[in-house]
Amino acid sequence: MAKNINFYQRKKVINGIEYTAQFNGMSAALDAIDENYIDGSSNISMNKLAKYILENVIIEPKGLTPDDFETIEELNAVVKFGTNVMQGKFRNKE
Repeated sequence: MAKNINFYQRKKVINGIEYTAQFNGMSAALDAIDENYIDGSSNISMNKLAKYILENVIIEPKGLTPDDFETIEELNAVVKFGTNVMQGKFRNKE
Protein backbone atom coordinates (compact mmCIF):
# COMPACT_ATOMS: atom_id res chain seq x y z
CA MET A 1 0.00 0.00 0.00
CA ALA A 2 1.41 3.38 -1.03
CA LYS A 3 1.43 6.04 1.65
CA ASN A 4 2.85 8.95 -0.32
CA ILE A 5 0.56 9.46 -3.28
CA ASN A 6 1.91 11.94 -5.77
CA PHE A 7 -0.72 14.13 -7.31
CA TYR A 8 0.01 14.38 -10.99
CA GLN A 9 -1.19 15.85 -14.22
CA ARG A 10 -1.61 14.39 -17.67
CA LYS A 11 -2.19 16.15 -20.97
CA LYS A 12 -4.12 14.93 -23.98
CA VAL A 13 -5.13 16.58 -27.23
CA ILE A 14 -8.74 15.92 -28.20
CA ASN A 15 -10.09 17.46 -31.41
CA GLY A 16 -7.16 19.87 -31.55
CA ILE A 17 -7.53 21.15 -27.98
CA GLU A 18 -5.03 20.26 -25.26
CA TYR A 19 -6.64 19.24 -21.98
CA THR A 20 -4.80 18.87 -18.69
CA ALA A 21 -6.31 16.55 -16.08
CA GLN A 22 -5.10 16.23 -12.51
CA PHE A 23 -5.18 13.17 -10.26
CA ASN A 24 -6.36 14.35 -6.84
CA GLY A 25 -6.08 11.11 -4.86
CA MET A 26 -8.26 8.04 -4.50
CA SER A 27 -10.45 9.62 -1.81
CA ALA A 28 -11.39 12.36 -4.28
CA ALA A 29 -12.19 9.72 -6.91
CA LEU A 30 -14.43 7.82 -4.50
CA ASP A 31 -16.13 11.05 -3.39
CA ALA A 32 -16.79 11.91 -7.04
CA ILE A 33 -18.64 8.66 -7.59
CA ASP A 34 -20.59 9.00 -4.34
CA GLU A 35 -21.63 12.58 -5.16
CA ASN A 36 -22.88 11.79 -8.66
CA TYR A 37 -25.55 9.18 -8.09
CA ILE A 38 -29.06 9.96 -9.27
CA ASP A 39 -31.13 10.54 -6.14
CA GLY A 40 -32.94 7.39 -5.04
CA SER A 41 -31.16 5.11 -7.48
CA SER A 42 -27.94 3.19 -7.96
CA ASN A 43 -27.21 4.92 -11.28
CA ILE A 44 -24.57 7.57 -11.94
CA SER A 45 -25.82 10.80 -13.51
CA MET A 46 -23.71 11.40 -16.60
CA ASN A 47 -24.52 15.12 -16.45
CA LYS A 48 -23.40 15.38 -12.80
CA LEU A 49 -20.27 13.34 -13.51
CA ALA A 50 -19.37 15.43 -16.58
CA LYS A 51 -19.77 18.64 -14.56
CA TYR A 52 -17.68 17.20 -11.72
CA ILE A 53 -14.88 16.12 -14.08
CA LEU A 54 -14.84 19.47 -15.87
CA GLU A 55 -14.82 21.43 -12.59
CA ASN A 56 -12.45 19.28 -10.51
CA VAL A 57 -10.26 17.14 -12.75
CA ILE A 58 -9.80 19.03 -16.03
CA ILE A 59 -7.67 21.96 -14.91
CA GLU A 60 -6.87 23.36 -18.37
CA PRO A 61 -8.71 24.84 -20.13
CA LYS A 62 -10.43 26.23 -17.05
CA GLY A 63 -14.12 26.82 -16.54
CA LEU A 64 -15.50 24.29 -19.02
CA THR A 65 -19.12 23.15 -18.90
CA PRO A 66 -20.87 20.45 -20.94
CA ASP A 67 -22.37 23.23 -23.08
CA ASP A 68 -18.90 24.21 -24.31
CA PHE A 69 -18.77 21.10 -26.51
CA GLU A 70 -20.30 20.86 -29.97
CA THR A 71 -20.90 17.10 -29.89
CA ILE A 72 -21.63 14.50 -27.26
CA GLU A 73 -18.75 12.45 -28.66
CA GLU A 74 -16.25 15.22 -27.92
CA LEU A 75 -17.66 15.75 -24.42
CA ASN A 76 -17.56 12.00 -23.77
CA ALA A 77 -13.92 11.81 -24.92
CA VAL A 78 -12.89 14.57 -22.50
CA VAL A 79 -14.93 13.10 -19.64
CA LYS A 80 -13.46 9.64 -20.28
CA PHE A 81 -9.93 11.08 -20.25
CA GLY A 82 -10.68 12.97 -17.03
CA THR A 83 -12.30 9.92 -15.42
CA ASN A 84 -9.29 7.74 -16.24
CA VAL A 85 -6.89 10.25 -14.71
CA MET A 86 -9.21 10.72 -11.70
CA GLN A 87 -9.08 6.95 -11.13
CA GLY A 88 -5.28 6.82 -11.38
CA LYS A 89 -5.21 4.91 -14.66
CA PHE A 90 -2.49 7.12 -16.18
CA ARG A 91 -0.06 6.90 -13.29
CA ASN A 92 3.47 5.94 -14.37
CA LYS A 93 2.65 6.70 -18.01
CA GLU A 94 3.91 9.73 -19.86
